[in-house]
Amino acid sequence: MARPQPYRRFTNRSQRRPAPTAETTLQTAGRYGLIAVASGLGVAFGANALEAAQERQAILDALPAGYTYSGCSEVRAAGVAPLYRHEPGFSERLDGDGDGIGCEPYRGR
Repeated sequence: MARPQPYRRFTNRSQRRPAPTAETTLQTAGRYGLIAVASGLGVAFGANALEAAQERQAILDALPAGYTYSGCSEVRAAGVAPLYRHEPGFSERLDGDGDGIGCEPYRGR
C-alpha cells in the first residue's frame, strides 16, 4: 500500500508581504544626506577639472604662431601634456607612435 502524501493547498494567491516599516526622520535624513554629499563631491571634482582645462587652454593660446616645443620634458614642464595634433606647439617628433597624441604617458606592456 502506498504511503499517503501530506495534504498541500495550492492557490493562485500571492504570498503576503509584511507591511513596510516606517522610516525614522534620522534615517531619511541620513539617506538623502549621503546623496547630497556625493553630489557635492561630483560638482567639486567637475569644477576642478574645468579650471584645469581652462588653464591649459590659456597656456596654449599664449603660444606664438608656429611655435613648437623642443621636447616632451618642456611640454610636461609647461603643464600641457599630452599635446594633440590640432593644438599649437605640436610637432610630429613629439608623437613617437604616430597616433596624433604627443608626449602621452607611456605604460609599458
